[in-house]
Amino acid sequence: MKVMPDIKIRVFPGVYEPSDDSYLLVEAIDVKGDERVLDMGCGSGIIALHLANSGCDVVAVDINEKAVENTIFNAGYNGLKIKCMKSDLFENVVGKFDIITFNPPYLPTEGEDRAWDGGKDGRKVIDEFLRDAWKYLAEGGRIYTIMSSFTDVNGIKKRYDNIYSFKVLKQKHIFFETIYAFEITRKER
Repeated sequence: MKVMPDIKIRVFPGVYEPSDDSYLLVEAIDVKGDERVLDMGCGSGIIALHLANSGCDVVAVDINEKAVENTIFNAGYNGLKIKCMKSDLFENVVGKFDIITFNPPYLPTEGEDRAWDGGKDGRKVIDEFLRDAWKYLAEGGRIYTIMSSFTDVNGIKKRYDNIYSFKVLKQKHIFFETIYAFEITRKER
């Protein structure tokens, strides 16, 4: 999907501001239109807005109530329809999705802002997400997510090798870090 410059957003205080990782994820998503999509950790709604603008039926969730309000505001601001609610990962999510997107907290920090704090090895939230994500994927569905060269990517792949296939679609080097956009699909059982 291409970054759409006509999509305008405002970022509320206390909400993750779209950055290089957000736009790398937008560019990695292969959308066919009219697909059912879950945008996990929606933040300001930048991913959800692009997907809705591409014709998808979008459900956006975030643990941060301010982020939910921000996404609702930005959907209205752009004249787009997005169902948005507060949810700690899949806590309030129902149904199956063709696409699940997630720009998770992936940095190896502890006690920082939960928008980027991925725990000691950067994989705490990613592990929690991948543990259940397969249950919400429609047949042939795919996950698009971001990880960093600072994240224990090999540990994640090893832990979930029996469930998922991982493919790097795009990457971008920024300062001392490389960020990767992954497509993750469920292995045949």
